[in-house]
Amino acid sequence: MDTRLRYISISHHTAPVARRERFHLSDTAKQEVARALQMAFPDLSSLLILVTCNRTELYFESGNTKAACVRDFLLRHITGAVNKVDVTDFRDSDRTEDTVLHLLKVSAGLESSVMGDAEIIHQIRKAYHYSLQTGMQGSLLERCMQTLFKTHKRVSNETGFRDGTTSTAYKALKLIGETFGSEAAEKKILFVGAGDIVRQLFKYNSKFRYPNIFITNRTESRAAKLARANNVNTFSWERLTANDLSEFDVIISAVSHAPGLIHKGIATDKNVLLIDLAVPGNFTPALASVKSILLHNLDSIACQLKSNREARKAAIENVEEIIAQEWSEYRQWQEMQPFRNLMARRKRQVHTALSRIGIAERYGWSKNEVTVLVNRIMRKILKKPETLQYSRDLEVLVAQYAAVQAA
Repeated sequence: MDTRLRYISISHHTAPVARRERFHLSDTAKQEVARALQMAFPDLSSLLILVTCNRTELYFESGNTKAACVRDFLLRHITGAVNKVDVTDFRDSDRTEDTVLHLLKVSAGLESSVMGDAEIIHQIRKAYHYSLQTGMQGSLLERCMQTLFKTHKRVSNETGFRDGTTSTAYKALKLIGETFGSEAAEKKILFVGAGDIVRQLFKYNSKFRYPNIFITNRTESRAAKLARANNVNTFSWERLTANDLSEFDVIISAVSHAPGLIHKGIATDKNVLLIDLAVPGNFTPALASVKSILLHNLDSIACQLKSNREARKAAIENVEEIIAQEWSEYRQWQEMQPFRNLMARRKRQVHTALSRIGIAERYGWSKNEVTVLVNRIMRKILKKPETLQYSRDLEVLVAQYAAVQAA
């Protein structure tokens, strides 16, 4: 069976927010999809589900199940049908080398809406951690992740590609200064949510030093913890859901699975900046029609950051070169897989033969002695690779080495 690493993907490259947000999976939904896939396709030996603001991707290892089958299964699971318009929003591959190359580019930030996004690697680590917890990390995926983390380290150490100025969270804070100028420090700011993006906002605020920040979250204890850690104030979630928000000049929201969370209650007698970093969006689009309100979302922020790409062209070329080198090493490892499989089979055969001989001849070898001899024989066999091809030749060689050992 030809086991391959495959993937399916819907992202900002293939679909606008309105279409791709339907496939944005919560942690609970990811677990449900994983269980359903394992039941539907028993030949899946690995599975990694990556969900970010801009993409939903499934990486999996299988012998027979093709990427299109998993894509159609996901469409039926989420939408109830396989519609042509949804199919065209997805990209996929059944080739291991293409899948590995795609994931390396994603992890490096080359495929992010914000070039060089430093947050994506943390999201991949989190997704892989779940794969490990569920025992769904086949050999191809496991080796891919080793290659990915090595590539990430090289990109960080050997290039200037990763810079906070390309982060979505950083750009959101920068928009405050761009919008209000010298008055930005006086504005009252509300962070909505307590996930990765909001933590990034606090991280980058060490540069901007906006002093008047409040945080709210549906789980008040999480909001309180972040508030203490960053010396800011909390805001009642009940007031947030009631849309009692007229006191704020800036609201940055990043709450998962809360479409239209904020739809009214924004002051109209002053200029207000709303920044929507959630998928689906937390602000209703109708708010943008209010003259005094400036509403940004992930797509508009990404468009503004595209101007940075030319300035970082040299770094991008360096990143691509590193990815090409690591990808080539992965392919070499993959090409050697049949040989490694053969070696593993022969090693089991040598162990079985030695154990049988040891019992038959009453040598009284311990398990440790057998293991040592197996390894010694395998090293000798590597000097005579022709003996790997035929079981009978191997049996003869094992018998000879065993006799010498017993003498």
